[in-house]
Amino acid sequence: MERKLSAIMAGDIVGYSRHMAEDEAGTYSELRSVLDELIAPTILKHRGRTFKSAGDGFLAAFPSVNEALDAAIEIQRGFADRTFNLRIGINLGDVIEDNGDVFGDGVNVASRLESMAEPGSIFVSAAVVRSAERERAKLFYRIGRRQAKNIPEPLDVYAVRLTAGPALWQRLSRPRQMLRRAAPYAAAIAVIGGAAALADVPPFRGISREISNGVALLSGIASVDVRPSVAVLPFDNMSDKADEGYFADGLTEDIITELARNPELQVIARNSTFALRGRPADVREIGERLGAGYIVEGSARRAGDKLRVVAQLIDSRSGAHIWSRSYDRGVDDVFAVQTELTSEIVAHLVSYVRVSEIENAARRPTENLQAYDLVLRGRDRYRHGSKDKDAFLASRTLFQRALELDPSYAAARAHLGMTYILDKVQSVSGLATDADLETGLSEARQAIRLDPNLASGYQALSFGLAAKGDYPGARQAAQQAVELNPNDPDSLMALAKAQVRFGEYANAVANAERARRLHPMAPEYYIYVHGQALYAAGRLDDADKVLDECLIRAPQAEDCLLIKTAVLTGQGKLAGAQDMMARLVKASPDLSLAKEREYRRFGDSDLMERFLADLARARAPETATALKSMQPA
Repeated sequence: MERKLSAIMAGDIVGYSRHMAEDEAGTYSELRSVLDELIAPTILKHRGRTFKSAGDGFLAAFPSVNEALDAAIEIQRGFADRTFNLRIGINLGDVIEDNGDVFGDGVNVASRLESMAEPGSIFVSAAVVRSAERERAKLFYRIGRRQAKNIPEPLDVYAVRLTAGPALWQRLSRPRQMLRRAAPYAAAIAVIGGAAALADVPPFRGISREISNGVALLSGIASVDVRPSVAVLPFDNMSDKADEGYFADGLTEDIITELARNPELQVIARNSTFALRGRPADVREIGERLGAGYIVEGSARRAGDKLRVVAQLIDSRSGAHIWSRSYDRGVDDVFAVQTELTSEIVAHLVSYVRVSEIENAARRPTENLQAYDLVLRGRDRYRHGSKDKDAFLASRTLFQRALELDPSYAAARAHLGMTYILDKVQSVSGLATDADLETGLSEARQAIRLDPNLASGYQALSFGLAAKGDYPGARQAAQQAVELNPNDPDSLMALAKAQVRFGEYANAVANAERARRLHPMAPEYYIYVHGQALYAAGRLDDADKVLDECLIRAPQAEDCLLIKTAVLTGQGKLAGAQDMMARLVKASPDLSLAKEREYRRFGDSDLMERFLADLARARAPETATALKSMQPA
């Protein structure tokens, strides 16, 4: 008997009994074919071993997660032309090997994941995601926490993206020829529209996305995201006290956060929707401006221990009201109100609400309503990017008071940690030290230990690790934040920034563009990261246009001036690059090649050296001292 860590794959053919009842001989022949010609050789090819086979199902062990993933994807692609559909579950766990058989929780969890999986899909555990190679991160998307039979704790479940294999291209070969001969764009739009309709039927959701992306590629247009987009406008404060507006704002933010957890939706960022506060506008104009097909608006009134929330969902294209609800509760039911609101919104925008997502939304972040109120006040008092020292310190005090009331309040720790990290990076108070950075990192890590699914905890950790120079750690934390909350633009932009340092330029561009779509009124920092990613990807003309947008809005934006200088040099426009460098020198007297060399904006890649060479050709000063000597007395 030997105990070891193994990647376990569980597979099961869907509807096997029904197929046998309809055509016993043909079904058995097809089963033997698929087992002998596809499954068994693929498992062996990837160094796996089948240790159990029972008619229409099998269990296999692999020496690594990566081998198991490669085998599973290859097997599922092989099923594209088969009569059957296959479900696969993969887990990494401690198992016992005895006389050729394998036992243990590692096997049980893989079997439970297989039974949860939709036909034609691969479900994996969080342990598999953590152990997979870094470049495989884009393979996974989070399903949520699911309770499994005879497993004490809910499983954190992920699905594996299956890219279009040869079988799909063969199935689309005739449409491709027709598209080339006829009107490609009209045909693509028609098929994508049909795929969007299929997306309302759960069994066809994955197929619809594959068809949409495949046809878009064939027709030469970009992939279309058919998910509904929703913007939550700031709820009106209907309380008797005007200074309680923070409560309505906090409720709005939390509803946005919970909606953003759902991967079936695109959710517009809080800063973009709040920027429209107080501006009278037709809901159609708001939808067009924010790129949102649906608008949520409402009000909140708090009087003593009573709470009244009114909300309505509007189709921004027609202006039609889809539904409206009012909630009259005690203040201590605020989390239940949030849960019901988000569940109803999701239920009306997509075909169903996953049980795990409702459970996640229903979690009470704290039992202490006073602590929750203090966090709302702290979030309202100070916003990222502000240089208001008094507001910053007051915000920190409010988070500290919340933790005095509830030391296990994870969100309060994440926000408190971010104040220390921001102070060190942006010098808001002018008093921050290296010890403050360590305090911030400690608070962020504690927040994650208290709530492993808290995206804001990983966001703070990513920011802090980057400030400390741990770029691999910052990238990993940002990736986790995005997985936990795929609609948070700050997390997406942090990940894009980290990916630029790691040479993942195409991914960085994609994440920066998605962040800007979710935050259409984003600050200049977003535009800078987008332009930087485009420059790194070699798309100089596109980078030039994006950075021009930044400099129109903020002519002295130092980061935009810097990347714009490198872009112009790369385009061969040396005179323009030198003029841009002169503007940058004036805006940032401490600029120097030495400082950029130390900052490692593009990591340790070859691009970093090319970037420094581009700046040098544009007459960037070698040191800040040299710069000062160049300036008039």
